[in-house]
Amino acid sequence: MKIIKYILFIGFVGILFLPLLQSIYPFYKEIPLQGEFVPAPKSTLSVENWFNGSFQSVEEKYRPEHTGFRPFFVRIYNQINYSLLANSPNVNIVLGKNDYLFDTKHVNAYLGKDFVGDEEIRLKVLKLENVLDTLKSLNKQILVVLAPSKVRYFSEYIPERYLIQKKDKSNYEQLAKQLSKSKVQYIDFSAWFLSQKQKSKYSLMNKFGIHWTKYGEYVAMDSLINYMSEKYNWNLPKARYRKLTLTHTPQFTDRDMIDPLNLLLQKDDQLLAYPDVYIDTTKADKKRPRLLVVGDSFYWGMYYWGMCNEVFDRGEFWYYNRVVYPEIFENGKIVQREPMFTDMHKIIDKFDVIVFFQTEQNLNDLGFSFIERLYASFLPNINEEEKEIRIKYYIELIKKDPKWYESVKEKAKKWNKPLEEALRIDATYMLEQEQDAKIKQEIKAQKISDR
Repeated sequence: MKIIKYILFIGFVGILFLPLLQSIYPFYKEIPLQGEFVPAPKSTLSVENWFNGSFQSVEEKYRPEHTGFRPFFVRIYNQINYSLLANSPNVNIVLGKNDYLFDTKHVNAYLGKDFVGDEEIRLKVLKLENVLDTLKSLNKQILVVLAPSKVRYFSEYIPERYLIQKKDKSNYEQLAKQLSKSKVQYIDFSAWFLSQKQKSKYSLMNKFGIHWTKYGEYVAMDSLINYMSEKYNWNLPKARYRKLTLTHTPQFTDRDMIDPLNLLLQKDDQLLAYPDVYIDTTKADKKRPRLLVVGDSFYWGMYYWGMCNEVFDRGEFWYYNRVVYPEIFENGKIVQREPMFTDMHKIIDKFDVIVFFQTEQNLNDLGFSFIERLYASFLPNINEEEKEIRIKYYIELIKKDPKWYESVKEKAKKWNKPLEEALRIDATYMLEQEQDAKIKQEIKAQKISDR
């Protein structure tokens, strides 16, 4: 009996020492935690950092992160919160009914918490309308694509504590309303996906991801190509798939919220379809139009499936209007191309169609300032001579204001651009604000006349 007690005691003590042994002499390959976090740096002992206390401070952060079997213990803790307490282990992820996951920012957008106001949305649409005639005279097209919102699609799974916070208006609802009254061409995949929710053979939106399913993405890509082919009289290549793989195990972006939760177990009860997509060019015209997409992450799948360079000719993707894809390499290094320094007239000459491709969470700024730059560059309500006079006026105004002039000098240095170019950018912005004020007056006058 004593021997059994000794064995149990030694075994228990041995288990307690296992994490220490694993951290010093790793004998088991651990699966690292997933998600975005900055790992604590490892300290280097020296006389100086020992006596000033910095070594101890760094070690206090480093050691807990590198305790043996820490990922396993974190997953146990998260699983208890997720399965037993119905709490999300990640503050940026909302745990909905039936284990559906929602991104917090997307929930807030659906609730209307980031609503920018009717006037701002109307202003965006008016700016697009005002440049349409100019662009059409150049045989250029503009298309707005409203990517679907998972929160809107699966609103029945949102916890009640969020639904009671819903506002009367949201950016998506008001933008869709304004676009429907305008001359601007648009595709509302959010509304269309909802109409197909009970009709689609396979899931269009997923349970554990932020984006649409790969099948939903393929359906949207096929519809978008067909729309542009018919609307603009283009004979574009077709998006097709070789095979369709069915599985209950989420893959790729269909699991981009479940992975950061770092769980041991998950309930994979949604049947998902994964198309093996290819671009069929057999019946398409050899000469193809050029495409520019200014958008968010909902376009990535189409980009990698060949939308830019196989369906269209040398297309580009301006991700959040900040980074240009595909990248250009010089001497093996990526050359960053910043859209804000690109001449807008050259862009219009270069591309045949500009597509604004955004989901609901980003509709508080349709175009990510591209529309403002486009409008400022063409300013259909002001001739070129008057435009130059106003720009020169604002440049002189900037030079006369010491603080303003100094801030422009700092911008020029930060952007690595000549001072005159930085001055012109700020002056053009002021001219744009001047024109904005005029349009806002028109909107207010229209509201008064409608009463």
